[in-house]
Amino acid sequence: MLSKREDILTVEIMADLPLHVLVLAGGNSTRIRTGGPKALLDLCGIPLIEHIFRACEDLPAESRTLVLGPTHRSKIDEWLDGSAHNEWNVVEQTEARGTGDAVMCALNEIPSKGRLLILCGDTPLLRSSTLQLLVEQGNAMLTAEVENPYGLGRIERTEDGELLGIVEQADADDKQLEIREINSGVFVLDIEKLSAALSTADDNNSQQEVYLTTPAVKVLQDTNGATVTLPIEESEQIAGVNDLHEMAYVNYIMRHSLMEDYLDSGVIIDDPASTFIEVDVEIAPGTRIMPFSVLRSGVKVGAECVIGPFAHLRVGTHLDDRAQVGNFVETKNAYLGEGAKSKHLTYLGDVEIGAKSNIGCGTITANYDGKNKHKTVIGEKAFIGSGAILVAPVNVGDNATVGAGAVVTANHDVPAGETVVGVPAKKISK
Repeated sequence: MLSKREDILTVEIMADLPLHVLVLAGGNSTRIRTGGPKALLDLCGIPLIEHIFRACEDLPAESRTLVLGPTHRSKIDEWLDGSAHNEWNVVEQTEARGTGDAVMCALNEIPSKGRLLILCGDTPLLRSSTLQLLVEQGNAMLTAEVENPYGLGRIERTEDGELLGIVEQADADDKQLEIREINSGVFVLDIEKLSAALSTADDNNSQQEVYLTTPAVKVLQDTNGATVTLPIEESEQIAGVNDLHEMAYVNYIMRHSLMEDYLDSGVIIDDPASTFIEVDVEIAPGTRIMPFSVLRSGVKVGAECVIGPFAHLRVGTHLDDRAQVGNFVETKNAYLGEGAKSKHLTYLGDVEIGAKSNIGCGTITANYDGKNKHKTVIGEKAFIGSGAILVAPVNVGDNATVGAGAVVTANHDVPAGETVVGVPAKKISK
């Protein structure tokens, strides 16, 4: 038995070993029933798997590996190639034989010495601070106290609290089913010891799978590993996504968390329950967002803006300070300068609008010719009348006016200070 001082030294030595990250996402997504990979389901603006990647991106890992199954590998490979996560190595688990088998497949591609942080690819609520705490423990396991442990592996302990093992739901007896401390599937383990423990693992269980849990417990016991246990109020961090019901739940939790962050930073949100704001949205203090508004990932909003109700701001939208986008206005790749307004029933796509310009009700920037997108540029203090159509590419100069119902055709620019009306739009004679 090690002394307390020896325990501390052991943890310090283990924590200094090189760290490698492994994410297990080899399932076939059968319970999702969408026909596509669970890993690429959209969760608040980015794929579910990207939330996992972001949670561990600040860890000092020397390698990062993703285990995939053959069913959806090509689609996930394609996404990885176009993402900012091409440093991840991909290993294929050709047959779904359990988490232990998935780790064995990956160990062939991972350095044989160091520590391995093992994560599940469907737990998008995990916080980076939790993972940082875990890797500081040497060898460690993340558990949680939950109100309803149904379907989850139970943590068995002695009366003194020592770790005995992990029992899966399908293998548990009535007494074990009463345990409320559950396995999260997140471990930090010595690679050499894990490899040795997995070499003797079998599939002698009700699911006929090679479990990771038994070898993991052996490593923890052999190295005086630590347990980091999340209390009930934080147990949502390890919520997994096995079907679309659980996907809806984690979406709700993440949206609620995002709303709290914006409210804390000074953004006025009239009704958080009916407002949808995705990740990677920047909103300055003092801006007001009215009910039933949607702000997609990548949107930037300045200070003291007004958005909604029923506004839809899509990727590439940038509102400068005090700009206003009102009910049933949709924007995409749109810049609205300081104090610019578009208050009603308007589509603004691929457009740049100068400061203090007013866009009337029902205006459309016709940006797509059937093959390519084109840009509309509107200067400062311009006035676009109700029901106008601006067919891109086209420029409307500073202080220019486009009359109600006018159609400004492509490449027929409106000079500064000029007024045009009609179909097609023509200059009014003085």
